[in-house]
Amino acid sequence: MIKQVVVTDAWVKHHDDILLNPALKPFEKALLSMKQIWANAETTTPLSWYAAHVQCTPTSLVASLFPALPEHTQQIWLASPYHARLTRSDLMVMPEYFLDWSADTAEHVCALLNPLLQDDGLQLICQDELLLLCSDKVWDIQPLSFADIAGNTLPNKHMRGMDAGLWSRLLSEVQMSLHQEPVLTQQGLEVHGLWFWGGTGRVVDMLPTTSFPSVATTDIYLQRVLQKLNKQQNAQIIVSYAEQLRTLLPTVLPESWLLLGAGKSVRLKNHIFTSIFSRLRQSQWKGLMSS
Repeated sequence: MIKQVVVTDAWVKHHDDILLNPALKPFEKALLSMKQIWANAETTTPLSWYAAHVQCTPTSLVASLFPALPEHTQQIWLASPYHARLTRSDLMVMPEYFLDWSADTAEHVCALLNPLLQDDGLQLICQDELLLLCSDKVWDIQPLSFADIAGNTLPNKHMRGMDAGLWSRLLSEVQMSLHQEPVLTQQGLEVHGLWFWGGTGRVVDMLPTTSFPSVATTDIYLQRVLQKLNKQQNAQIIVSYAEQLRTLLPTVLPESWLLLGAGKSVRLKNHIFTSIFSRLRQSQWKGLMSS
């Protein structure tokens, strides 16, 4: 039985305002009848939300599922592939669900890019759809998480860290390689780049999974993690992007929701007095304000 719904992109920024994701409009009336608790929160993806929920980093969670890492690995990064669309002046990175990523595509990208990456002591490795970038040295760099750039334009400023210039050059060379030798997904979408984020030290221990919750999701990366953890049966939590939520919801909406996005966290829970009040007076999102 589903007890909670987590939507990782429920809120979107429009200029200085925060708006409900249009994909949630069919559920807005029901959600407004619930008690609201607003707070600030980091942007997240289904995978990174699950990792935080089980108290580890996304990179540690994914790396623990790989049977082995390259021998001289000192640092590990998540590698998130993306498809981008040209706006008037920039490239907009599409959300993860937009790219129909597969294990075959992951292997193809590794074979294409590793000859380029090895000059900097780097190696892409894949486990089904999951991609890691392994380094034989520690890079001093603090890139944004993929959740921070998804749905936004690619950052046009250097990141923080002594190796920021080298890292930016590396990302540009990856983009150029994928432009010169296009990699297409099963639906014919072009992979325009990889975003490396969530750097952590070498992971050697398997994570304890006995207390990890079972989750229902359509996110490719979290699905693969859950499959390897055997955490897909009898799910009590839905974790989803707003666009994909409808296919996961039961007929009766769950009584607890967590709406994340645009730096906000909104916990919703059915409350008899809130529900009665919403019938007497038009409800509104109490925490909506300029960011």
